Amino acid sequence: MNNSDSQALLYRLNDRPQGTVLWLSAIQWFIFMLANFVTVPIVLGQTLGLGGEEIALFTSRTLFLCGLIGGLQVLFGHRLPIIEGPAGMWWGVFLVLITMNAQLGGTTETLLAELQMGLIVSSLVFILIALFRLLHRLRALFTPIITGTFLILLAMQVSKSLVEGILGIGYEGSEHVLPKIVLLSLLLISITVGLMMKAKGIIQSMAILIGLGTGWLLFAVLGMVRFPEGQTPWVALPEIFPFGAPQWNTGVVITCVITSLILLSNLIASIQVFAVSAGEKTTDSMLNKGSFITGVGTLLSGLFGTIAAVPLTAAASLVALTRIASGLPFLIASIGFVVLGLLPKVGQWLSSIPQPVGYAILFTVFGQLLGFGLRDLKQLKLDQRDLFVVGFSLLAGIGLLFVPGHAWEGLPSIVGFLLGNGLIVGVTIAVLLEHVIFRVKKEEADPQ
Repeated sequence: MNNSDSQALLYRLNDRPQGTVLWLSAIQWFIFMLANFVTVPIVLGQTLGLGGEEIALFTSRTLFLCGLIGGLQVLFGHRLPIIEGPAGMWWGVFLVLITMNAQLGGTTETLLAELQMGLIVSSLVFILIALFRLLHRLRALFTPIITGTFLILLAMQVSKSLVEGILGIGYEGSEHVLPKIVLLSLLLISITVGLMMKAKGIIQSMAILIGLGTGWLLFAVLGMVRFPEGQTPWVALPEIFPFGAPQWNTGVVITCVITSLILLSNLIASIQVFAVSAGEKTTDSMLNKGSFITGVGTLLSGLFGTIAAVPLTAAASLVALTRIASGLPFLIASIGFVVLGLLPKVGQWLSSIPQPVGYAILFTVFGQLLGFGLRDLKQLKLDQRDLFVVGFSLLAGIGLLFVPGHAWEGLPSIVGFLLGNGLIVGVTIAVLLEHVIFRVKKEEADPQ
């Protein structure tokens, strides 16, 4: 246990703050969670072409799931107050599959049913690894080359959609660049990035939420916000399989499983970083229980038709700022989101955020993800071997982005889906080159 961290904290993990401190801390957690939860379902719902009422329900189910899993983690999982929010990687993978599905002439309804199945199957990755206590062994597979390649390819594959979005292409059916949308998008990107880089403390942590709110306000002032109309109920339980019965698509399932495997490193890092901030020691039991509950959350995301949630490292920054590591305020805030998720009218109100605002925020998020990938590659020696592994993997993965979907029509659909997915191909090549073809003996490997 880190003694200096322990002395700096006002309330440790198992302490129970009372009165004003308890409720102010719970409110801080609630606002911080909102900043991490609300953007993804709204933008993703718009990208999927869902209607206003469907986006409202999609948003409500996401808020419900994130609150529920956060509460389960602090009670039965790793027992740390770590936010369980929509993962940036899942976000990107969904966007990649949406693009591929459109190129191959698939329907959104079918893709949504396939994504439900992909999430359910990929949840077994977290659950089985936890049950068989394999987390430490599998972690060694995800070297900086693998994670760096994955993150770079992920950002590259969604870049076209993001750039078109901030240019206004597709906004209200437009096929051309809209100068007003471009200017507003650049302003929002500048505000969000400025807050990320220059602001301090909780303001910096809420940069995404502030950017989203600013964009919403600007579009409203200009008369460009369309409030959805519909008979959305005030109270409703999350619907099971809202997009119909799950459907099997091997390409979608493989993509989801690979994503889950790579997110294992995120799970470990989030727990370790937060444990340091909370003055606690990371144990194997903590990691395995955390993996199990994350698996349960991924399973529920498939059942509820939402995007999967994972532990977010940003939670450690709030503890460092407030010096309150107690799980009780976090649990209260999590319960608040479970309740909020039962109120679709709130989701309907949030779904009025204009699409270009979402794309502008997404642009900053995926720009950061791309940077994380480059940072992973920076850890390498970048000798001849590393250059071959990284170069071949990225060249193949990015090159496949430019192959039109109809080029695979002469092949079986599953082959076309797998080979046409630059993310799968690039990461597979990286794994083969890193661990099989150009495998480095343990004693020669970099300590990282």
